[in-house]
Amino acid sequence: MQNSLKESFDRSISRILIVIENSISVITVVVLIFMLLFEFLNIFANPLDYISSADAVTNYLHEMLTIVIGLEFVKLLMHLTPANVLEVLVLAISRSIIISHENALDNLIGTACIVMLFATRRFLIPKQDLHHGIAEDVPEEDSCPPCSKQEDSTSSHC
Repeated sequence: MQNSLKESFDRSISRILIVIENSISVITVVVLIFMLLFEFLNIFANPLDYISSADAVTNYLHEMLTIVIGLEFVKLLMHLTPANVLEVLVLAISRSIIISHENALDNLIGTACIVMLFATRRFLIPKQDLHHGIAEDVPEEDSCPPCSKQEDSTSSHC
């Protein structure tokens, strides 16, 4: 009796958290759409400012990359996978390298971080975990349902 009550409570809390995460995602997408529209209105209202000034290009890149990172963050909230986490980190570091014109050492460190993230994705995260959610149960090879087609023993179908 107590186990079923605890499981029911856990499921309820999980559902509430999913609704909150989805609400935050929707609000974030709406804000990002308004930011994008505002940026385009600024471009069309003062087109010469964007053509003539180097600071305007930097500001434009700053705004657009912020919107892209925000969209990737929403994707991360909706589908928490190791691949999405790494994508957000790579985009955030890339944005920092592109926008901030720091010294060469900072650019080298940022680039090294991106290389390490790609190496992490390539060598440390199993392929089946890249697109499955962290909390999802990935089926074991033993629990793979039999296929209706006859396949050779060397191919992996699950």
